[in-house]
Amino acid sequence: MEIIRLLWSGVEVIILDEPTTGISAIQKSKLFAALKTLAAEGKAIIFVSHKLEDVEELCNKIAVLRRGKLVGEMNAPFQTDVLVEMMFGKMITVEERKCVEPGDTTLELRNVCIEDHRLRIENVNLKVRSREVIGMAGMEGSGQDLLLKACAGLIRPVDGKIILKGNERTGVSYLGFKRNGVAYMPASRLEEGLISGLTIAEHGMLSDEPGGVFINRDAAQASALKKIENFSIRGLPETKVEELSGGNQQRTLLALLRDPLSLLLLEHPTRGLDIESTIYIWNRLKERCTLGTSILFISPDLEEILQYSDRILVFYSGRVSPLIDASCTNVDQLGQLIGGKGWSEVFQGQEIP
Repeated sequence: MEIIRLLWSGVEVIILDEPTTGISAIQKSKLFAALKTLAAEGKAIIFVSHKLEDVEELCNKIAVLRRGKLVGEMNAPFQTDVLVEMMFGKMITVEERKCVEPGDTTLELRNVCIEDHRLRIENVNLKVRSREVIGMAGMEGSGQDLLLKACAGLIRPVDGKIILKGNERTGVSYLGFKRNGVAYMPASRLEEGLISGLTIAEHGMLSDEPGGVFINRDAAQASALKKIENFSIRGLPETKVEELSGGNQQRTLLALLRDPLSLLLLEHPTRGLDIESTIYIWNRLKERCTLGTSILFISPDLEEILQYSDRILVFYSGRVSPLIDASCTNVDQLGQLIGGKGWSEVFQGQEIP
């Protein structure tokens, strides 16, 4: 609708900032086809993205900016390795997907039903094991956010049971879940995850276990410095969180998580982050898995879901699939499923709500 509005007003230059975030592979193909048509008709398209595969597929020329400076340009055909080196000043490699042997069941959902004014999810049955990562794929608004919040105690199911480490926790508040080793990281870092106007050190004071009635600012300063060092945050204890980049805000959120955690619920953990920050974030998350933490996460990036998940849940308009082994599927199949196609073939003989 925004593109139509711009064309109606007669613009000749269209600037798109991360337009493929939160859309399916089918929608992306249609968007790119439309943009190529507009370019052929004489419009100038400026496409801002951290996803190299999108830029290489769509663009005729790439300009790379790093820390506010233009560091290089390249015409098609592109050399990916050279582009990555221009972006980061070094080569970045993605490790092979690693599978960790899962442990006992951390979270169990029995016939859970959740609804809001837009959508209803029915009869979700799920077991999440310790050291396991489960990716949740689907178009935004398909219900994955509702399920994640129900697992955190942020919304209450209308039916069914939520069992955490063998104990029923249905209807328990988020604070109750938090006291039992559950943490939730929202997609909106500044609106829900962090507090604008407060520094990194002040966030640490709020998140750390209190050491008494009074605040020890020297201890808080030392704790903040340790967090900044351990999580490679580009900032100082007195830096306000709104002054940090998106990647450093996400690192700060990770640094504020308590240990140990039984269950970590992540909503778009790497949205808007570059390749280097994405790899760093997932390395730290996988470290938690080796210590026994279970992870459920939502991502619109199917490549990310395949790379880092052990099993995958697919959501389509309130329907929730049985779990899929991540090593037995691919981007094309997931793209079809989140668009509502191929469910009967893939899940033949399995019960689907």
